[in-house]
Amino acid sequence: MINKKIFISIIIFSIFMFVTSTIKNQTRLIEKNISSYKKKISKMENDFYETQLDYFYLTSPEVISKKVSEFIDSEYESINYSSIYFSLNQFLDEKNKTTNSYLNEKQKK
Repeated sequence: MINKKIFISIIIFSIFMFVTSTIKNQTRLIEKNISSYKKKISKMENDFYETQLDYFYLTSPEVISKKVSEFIDSEYESINYSSIYFSLNQFLDEKNKTTNSYLNEKQKK
């Protein structure tokens, strides 16, 4: 009787040891993956920050004016506010107006 209880206890203990070891190894692998992804995310955030800095610097009005004056001989003029389209629909509407008027002129001739 005692021998049977000891045997069952050893089997249960062994099963728990095996399950604990497996879970611990899986957890360790998951932690390594998480650490790897954290490093990748940190690198991407740093690249994103540097890209934003480049973008803000390169699109600043002073830099654009300086580049334009270096590469273009003619005088630089900014775009009129009325020439800026705020949506694709607005652009298409304007395009249709000009296309229709051009077609009407052709038909009149």
